[in-house]
Amino acid sequence: MSKDTKILIPEIPGEWTERTRSGWKCIWNDGWHGKPHRNGLPYVELTAPEKGLYADRIDGAWYWVSGCAKCTGSGERYSYSVCEKHDVCIRCNTHRSLLKETPWGHPDGFICKPCQDREDAADKAEALAKVAERDYDEWGYRAQDECKCPHCATVIHIESEDYGDKNMDCDTCGGQFELTTEYSVTFTTRVIGDRIVA
Repeated sequence: MSKDTKILIPEIPGEWTERTRSGWKCIWNDGWHGKPHRNGLPYVELTAPEKGLYADRIDGAWYWVSGCAKCTGSGERYSYSVCEKHDVCIRCNTHRSLLKETPWGHPDGFICKPCQDREDAADKAEALAKVAERDYDEWGYRAQDECKCPHCATVIHIESEDYGDKNMDCDTCGGQFELTTEYSVTFTTRVIGDRIVA
């Protein structure tokens, strides 16, 4: 698909401005929950004639244009519209239509499960090899500023709302471990009124 693709959409009047996108579909005058749009214009839903296109209003008229970041060279991450040619695994170029399992999302497209499994296995081997270079010492995993897997030493970010004691599985090596969240108490004091002095 060319980055200069521009196909007139004669079904949509140029003065219409309320368009939303839903996958391959572009929707004009969409009211919420089955209600008519506040502008009073009719609801219209059109499917792009080709994967990777979306409707855009240019100079007062609606056109199907390329939304594929690779075709347009925009460098957009997590591209919303990907053309048929570029809808492939970023590692092995397997087309999405040939996948047997759900792929992993990636800023530049997707990674098929076999490629992701290979990357995960390489990450696991690398992490375990680093830890194997030194003797294991459980004290190296106590009272730390960050959560580290005691199997492979991978740092695991934990959001404050998820603090608490729990059993966990490491995403890198698959090892199970027990996490204990430890708290320390500090005190702050401030004078009330005037400070008493000698």
